[in-house]
Amino acid sequence: MEYAIDELKNVWNGYYWSITARVLKKSDVLPFKHGNGKYFTTILIDKTTEIRATAFGNDVDRLFSQLQENNVYNIKNGEIKEADKAYNKSKNDYEIIFNGLTVIERSGVTDIPSHPQLKTIEKVFSMDKNTLIDTIGVIIKIEQSKKIKKINSNDTLILRNIILADKSGVRVTVTLWDTEATNFNANEGDTMSIIGGKIIDYKNVKKISVTGSSKIEINPNWNETLHLQNWYKEFEKKKLLNLSQVCIGSQELDMFEISQINSNTTISERILQQNKIDYNLISKRLLELNDEENKIKMERTELNFKKQRLLIERESVKSHLEN
Repeated sequence: MEYAIDELKNVWNGYYWSITARVLKKSDVLPFKHGNGKYFTTILIDKTTEIRATAFGNDVDRLFSQLQENNVYNIKNGEIKEADKAYNKSKNDYEIIFNGLTVIERSGVTDIPSHPQLKTIEKVFSMDKNTLIDTIGVIIKIEQSKKIKKINSNDTLILRNIILADKSGVRVTVTLWDTEATNFNANEGDTMSIIGGKIIDYKNVKKISVTGSSKIEINPNWNETLHLQNWYKEFEKKKLLNLSQVCIGSQELDMFEISQINSNTTISERILQQNKIDYNLISKRLLELNDEENKIKMERTELNFKKQRLLIERESVKSHLEN
């Protein structure tokens, strides 16, 4: 029976089913961390949602080469079970375990989406830590990779921060690790998508961390890519970087970051100019708030005076009535 992915929960523990789905991401063949064995995982998507599927042992040899990223397949049979969230960080509460009954055939269906529903960058700052996000933005800054020490360890990690912005007017830092950080190959102005990025909170600032289960793509062949590139061209044409909008929610602008934008002098100058404008606007607003506070204090004093006067008049009337 043909199911949509979000209907697979109805065949929980069932083996005989069929879905038509696109391969959003496929891992390499991986060894078990403990003991002998191997496995691979894939994220499948249709019009309803996504789900993770995993193959083990002999099924790895049989099925791995049959699945290619971005292709659409008709997939039949396998075990449907509740997802173990300790290992499965996908959005679905269920997962597929491929087995000896699983059959995979290439499908000619063309209307399966090539990505999940994407969130704007501003949504990052209202999401909980450790949740996953799918988003896309224009690269406005690429930092150099650097080594950091692990906490409570002498081991080191390589990280690289990428700054993304989109038409919501907000920017976010995306952190790449190790191989992704070292091999990153893109330019400012390119479009970058992140599927399954992890929301982290570093020094009270929300960021996106790319994990082993995340997928990044440069200039993906999506409609959103074209829209963002057109927006960025207009953005550059106007010689405008509205920092007050860009930093809403990111909470992380400082002079160190400004000094690091050396690869584009024009942007640096605009940032400093906008910083001065924002400083003046904030100073003006603080003066307005101070004036409002003084007015409130005066009003409170006047109301307290009227209150005391009414109490005296009430006592006077009461005394008169009693006499």
